[in-house]
Amino acid sequence: MSICTVTENPVSRASDRVQVAVHVHDHVVASELVPQLALSPELKIAAGTDSEMADVALVFAENVTDSLIDELAMVSHRALNPSQRTVLVAGPLRERHLAQIFAAGVVAILPRKDITPRQVAHALIATSHGRAVLPEKLTRWLADEIRFLQTNLLVTQGLAAGGLTTREVEVLKLIAQGDDTAQIAQQLNYSERTIKKIMQEVMSRLKLRNRAHAVSYALRVGAI
Repeated sequence: MSICTVTENPVSRASDRVQVAVHVHDHVVASELVPQLALSPELKIAAGTDSEMADVALVFAENVTDSLIDELAMVSHRALNPSQRTVLVAGPLRERHLAQIFAAGVVAILPRKDITPRQVAHALIATSHGRAVLPEKLTRWLADEIRFLQTNLLVTQGLAAGGLTTREVEVLKLIAQGDDTAQIAQQLNYSERTIKKIMQEVMSRLKLRNRAHAVSYALRVGAI
C-alpha cells in the first residue's frame, strides 16, 4: 500500500519539537518503532499527564475493532490540547470503520506491515502542521463518499454542495453572470423582493458578507 510522502522539516529547537502521546495496542510494532522515534530531534515522546497536552496522539493497533474505535474516541475526548489529532498505525481496515475513525480525530493512517520509523515520523510532523497522511486507497474512498453525499443525500433534500438550496444556486449563478436583481427576478419569474430575501437568507445562514462573497463561496464548494 503506497503512502503519500511528506517533506521532512529542518531540525527544530528542543522546545519546538512535536510532542507525541503514544498509545499501544500492538506491542510488537510499538516496541520496534517507539525507541527509534524517541531519538528523533524533531519529536518528543510525552509521558504521563503530559500526553493529554501533546500535539499528536500516536496509536499502534494490530487490528481495527469496535473497541479500538471507542478507545480512539476516548483519546480525543481526554485531550486537553484542542489541536491534538491522531496518527493510527494499524492492520487492514474495514470500510465500515472509516467514518468512525475520522470522527474520532484520526487524520493520518499508516499500515503496520513494513512500516518504518521515518514514515511514522513524517506522519507525526505533518499531522502537527495540520496536514493529513492517508493511503491512496483511503483518499479515493473519501472522494467517493463526498461524491455520494453530493449526488444522493443533498439532492434528495433539495440541497446543492455547501448546503445551498437549488433556488439559491439558481440566483447565485445569475449573479455570477453579472445580472442585477431585476434581471434575475425576470428570468426566474420571481419578484425582486423575493430575490433580495433569498440572498439575505443565504448570507445570514452561511455568514457571508455580501453578494460577491456568496458567489465566491458557491464557486469554492462547487455549487456553480
